[in-house]
Amino acid sequence: MELDIKVFFEPKIKFSERLSQFDNVVSFSEVTKNWISNSSIESIIEPLLDKDICIITTEDCSGLNSHVLENFDFLIKLFDLSSIDKVWINNPPHFFLEKITQHSPDIPIEYYKYSKIDESIIKKVNQQFDDNIIGQKKAKNAICRKLIAQMIRPSNKPLVLMFYGKPGIGKTETAKYLSKILYGNDGILREQMTMVGGETSIKYFKATSHSEDSFSKKLLNRKSNIILLDEFALAPHFFHTSFFQMFDEGVYMDQNFNVDVSNSIIICTSNLLSIKEMEGNIDEALLSRFDGFIHFTDFTKDEKKVIIKKIFDELVAEGVMDPKYRKVINEEAILLRVNHKLEKLPNMRAIRKYVEDCVSDSLLEYVLK
Repeated sequence: MELDIKVFFEPKIKFSERLSQFDNVVSFSEVTKNWISNSSIESIIEPLLDKDICIITTEDCSGLNSHVLENFDFLIKLFDLSSIDKVWINNPPHFFLEKITQHSPDIPIEYYKYSKIDESIIKKVNQQFDDNIIGQKKAKNAICRKLIAQMIRPSNKPLVLMFYGKPGIGKTETAKYLSKILYGNDGILREQMTMVGGETSIKYFKATSHSEDSFSKKLLNRKSNIILLDEFALAPHFFHTSFFQMFDEGVYMDQNFNVDVSNSIIICTSNLLSIKEMEGNIDEALLSRFDGFIHFTDFTKDEKKVIIKKIFDELVAEGVMDPKYRKVINEEAILLRVNHKLEKLPNMRAIRKYVEDCVSDSLLEYVLK
């Protein structure tokens, strides 16, 4: 029986869904447990017996020495001896894919693609924005305008946006909101670019070994097609070069993978307050690749009051706070106390901390008595 080998470049959650049709699945890592110098062929193939399919995943590849995967003819021999007829491979690194295609030039390779956003989704973003993001009405309009530009764009180039403004005023929350509306979850791929620097980061973004954790592996397995690069301007300039092709063509390449990020929305954030400031921190050639710069403004007094009430309600909600504490709390007194300090509470984080402190103060005597 001819061996059915297929390669799928897709998130592992999608690959797992694909495997749900099979009852007896064996991972290649189970086979390699017996792959030691004194093991017999029989002991190596034993995990393959009576199985519907053997899968080889990125994790399997990461746990193996390269020479195991490079000996592809021997792998085929193992599968033939076991009589297993299906081998499906998820996100193989370059060197392994080359071995596979050398052995079977016509092997089917499927690539998962996120589709473009449509008019109905953009309407939904607009309609639900104010219920999820406080303030930022100008940002909302700018975002919707850019989403329309992405929709009508003839190419699959990513939409690359810079959200800028003071910290704690909704930039990251907006990215999560967009992911939830556009892709059904807020599981964005998020990288904190202030942490980038040194040899570890070089390995992470360039992936010198297939066994290392890498940005490309995270991209392959992303749950959402929104990619968030926090504090992008603060990363060292030589890391910015890693993103030229990604921003331009929707492809991220390192030594192990070519990742398709077409139709993605790449959001970079910055606490800088103007485009002029960004020009001093981001290479001009890269800055020109941004499709839009969206300014997030400070909260107004009325918006802060809405935030205060929302945070208070979250703290004392049924199922969150013990009823015995809730009955001790004087909501009116707490809200009045926080409102008196509005001028000194610049952002969401500061407001949340102060509301929590005021609620804790009101419970202090009751808890300690």
